[in-house]
Amino acid sequence: MNLIERLQSYMRRSAAGRYESIPVPPFTVFIHPFDALIYFNYAIPDGPITRDVSEPLRRLRAEFQKRGRVPRFEYVSELAPALADTLLAAGFRQEAEARLMVCTRESFTPVVVPEGVSLSLLTSGSSREEVRTYCNTSRRAFSPDEPYEASEEDISKTLEELREGRAVLGSVEGQPAVVGTFTSPSEGIAELGGVATLARFRKRGLGTALTSRVAQEAFARGVDVLFLSTITEEAGRIYERVGFRFVTRMLFMVEGSHPEGAVHPAPG
Repeated sequence: MNLIERLQSYMRRSAAGRYESIPVPPFTVFIHPFDALIYFNYAIPDGPITRDVSEPLRRLRAEFQKRGRVPRFEYVSELAPALADTLLAAGFRQEAEARLMVCTRESFTPVVVPEGVSLSLLTSGSSREEVRTYCNTSRRAFSPDEPYEASEEDISKTLEELREGRAVLGSVEGQPAVVGTFTSPSEGIAELGGVATLARFRKRGLGTALTSRVAQEAFARGVDVLFLSTITEEAGRIYERVGFRFVTRMLFMVEGSHPEGAVHPAPG
């Protein structure tokens, strides 16, 4: 199994550990237990698509719809090269194309934390109030126009995910500003995700500093390959400063017109 196949395999394992898994061969659907936010509900192909999938797509749509979710895919495009055209013909649209980037212990380049910025590590032992602040900051950075206040379920699920993974909350002069996390490591791989900065704190280097801190913690916990996906070239350059390099591309495909899935905040 090459690196790109290992990364896609990790994505399936990680999603299965966090969400409800529903086999719809040749796909697997992953559904968040209570949050319908588009980013938390998606399908991944089980491998290359070599047959007609009209019937599987019908069943896949039904699984999303009966749970009140929007049918959506996230996958490494080169591992299922024919799927995009199939989905477009079936009424999906390309939400985004992302750069998949990796960082190793050897390529990692730590950066200095800007003056006035504090970075706090969150674990499963963190207080519920700390985790509440993290959840609120994350959601408001990703979906600034959506009214949101972290529920007790959100907090409990995040604490559960922090048993193996870790999160970092960055503050500017005591005000929550930037967040990021890495998922539970498996076979030496983990994903850096959820890096987002509140709009009023962007363009200050906060995303770079936070990414560096998350990567440092991941490598300290035995991770060999840390990967991420980023939509914009600007964000890609930010991650390059920390030692990430481009390896392949991912596609995000969503059914119909759902503009809330089209905007991803810059890391800052």
